[in-house]
Amino acid sequence: MAIPGVLGAQTDSDFTGDISAFTARFARASVSPRALRELYRWLNTLPKDPTGAEASTQTLGVGIRWLLRGWPTRDPKRAAPRLAVLLEALEASSQWQSAAQQLFASILDSVDAVPLFESGLPNDRGIWEESKDRLARRFLPSLRDESDLGALVLGWFSDRRAVAWLGAITPEDASRVAALLPATGTERLRQGLLDSIALIAARTSALGLSREMRARSPRTGLGDSPFFKLPRVCDALLDGQGTIDACSAQITASRIALGSVLTHLERYGVSVDVVYRIEVIDKSLTRLAQLLLILDKIGEARADAVTSLLHEVALARVQDRSLRDLAGTNIQLLARKVIERAGHTGEHYITVTRGEYWKMLSSAAGGGFLTAFTCAMKYTIVWGHFPLFVEGFLASTNYACSFLLIQLLGFTLATKQPSAIAAALAHALQGSSRTSALDELVTLITRICRSQFIAVVGNVGMVIPAAFAFNVGYQHLTGQPFLDEAAAEYTLHSTNPLETGTVYFAALTGVFLWLSSLGAGWLENWSAYHRLPDAIAQRSPRWFMRWLSHKFAHHVAGFGGNLTLGFMLGMMPVLGKFLGVPLEVRHITLSTGALTLALCSLGTSALHHGLIQAISGIGLILCLNFGVSFTLALLVALRARGVEHAGRRLIPALAARFLRSPLEFFFPPRAVGHSIAAESTHH
Repeated sequence: MAIPGVLGAQTDSDFTGDISAFTARFARASVSPRALRELYRWLNTLPKDPTGAEASTQTLGVGIRWLLRGWPTRDPKRAAPRLAVLLEALEASSQWQSAAQQLFASILDSVDAVPLFESGLPNDRGIWEESKDRLARRFLPSLRDESDLGALVLGWFSDRRAVAWLGAITPEDASRVAALLPATGTERLRQGLLDSIALIAARTSALGLSREMRARSPRTGLGDSPFFKLPRVCDALLDGQGTIDACSAQITASRIALGSVLTHLERYGVSVDVVYRIEVIDKSLTRLAQLLLILDKIGEARADAVTSLLHEVALARVQDRSLRDLAGTNIQLLARKVIERAGHTGEHYITVTRGEYWKMLSSAAGGGFLTAFTCAMKYTIVWGHFPLFVEGFLASTNYACSFLLIQLLGFTLATKQPSAIAAALAHALQGSSRTSALDELVTLITRICRSQFIAVVGNVGMVIPAAFAFNVGYQHLTGQPFLDEAAAEYTLHSTNPLETGTVYFAALTGVFLWLSSLGAGWLENWSAYHRLPDAIAQRSPRWFMRWLSHKFAHHVAGFGGNLTLGFMLGMMPVLGKFLGVPLEVRHITLSTGALTLALCSLGTSALHHGLIQAISGIGLILCLNFGVSFTLALLVALRARGVEHAGRRLIPALAARFLRSPLEFFFPPRAVGHSIAAESTHH
């Protein structure tokens, strides 16, 4: 039988019974003779009358594996050369073409197509259930359901290489593959497509009408909600009474309503669960639009739409085992809001005028003064020889109460600044592509540098005399220094960077400082999400509760950051002892206070116990505390905000400013001029 339009006229008997004629007939530079012989043998194994779906599935799987083995991973322009050979062979032989159609019919008549069209969509039970499902799919074996078309297809295309093959199929080849499907199988696929549309629309409606989503949506009647109307227009389409345009209109309206929920979250804070629901709704609406497109198109365009859907479904199933992908796609908005909350706090740490500069110095001096007593209390707790948990809890309470007192009195702890300031800096980086914005950004960074400098001077400059005064008072009352000789020698040795883990411990403390900023941003976001300040203001007596609400909103981020930092500094050394791993901390202000108390006890003999090395260790602690916390905070903030151009022009501009005016990085100029007004846009 001659097949017109396929490389000339050729009868079945010319090559179907002769492997040599077959390899000569379909010889290609991109397909080896061995691969052609394998294809020939597979085509001859196609059953003329398939006896069962399982055998047909296995036979088709062999052919798909043959196709994938020839897929070039490094040359995407070579779009599936083996597929072209296979299609030409089937089109040139009525015997093989009929067998292939019987094979497809045997499979499609015994499977459910709905799971295929809804594959790759996250479950609607929540992010934690989805996380558990992904863990189970990644590490536990799963039983493949032979009646599930989605499981069969995704079993054949189970890795990124196979997914890439699907994405490279041309619309023409996709149309040729679709022509091989039997009429009954095509009708079953169409019915599965309609059922999937109705099913996905119902699930999307349930999520969109949930209490959490309605509370953040525009105030409308239930009957006017696009999520209420969506399943009804899709059901009408299933019954043959609706239109594709009506369904598409409700999808568009649902996206608009979803945008209002996002706007609400941007203003009032976000929740992991709500962000996850938004992600599920968004993907479901996208899938509905794709399924409607398949229904709407005909011919080659429909085949191309089906291939695109299969490619997306297979890719989603590959990613379905990745917890990292789940976190990356669903928690980015939460991360950005936490960073923004921390950034609002960081703006208060940036000084502009000389008056603010000297105010920062006095504020930091107050923080250093209180830290001296925190340091003394730390030794008192250690000398109590309490059980490990009790010791850690008391140490954590000491640190947390001290940090909270510093906050409530309006004092400053310099080590809490870098991570918060980094978030504010990342916000400013979003507009730094313009020359004027870049100049303003350089000015902002110079202000950050001198603000950090004077805060450190205030903390360290005051903790030293405060610790000395404390020791004098203690010695006057008891007749002996606060630290005995053994404790003083241990303290001096503990900051030696050459003989102890000071460098590692200081870097670890920098990580804790960064984590405390996340704690601050998370608690403020949680407070805003639950509208706690507004709830407090509604209580009686109104005048007092409004004042309390204002104070709570102002201090809640500090509460979160200080409690987080206090308990990490207090519990981590105890946890290290319990686990037998080094988890000590080295905080610059606390370490400076402890070193001062040790020097008061040892006097001039400290020179013989490594005083120079201890002082160098203090310098390293300073650099690592600030450097690690600032770097981590800046990297996370840049990633959360999607700023990719940072640093390309910034570093040369900073270098030029430093060479021109190095003093500006340590002390504010006498007149800041109009740049203050320009910079105020960042605050």
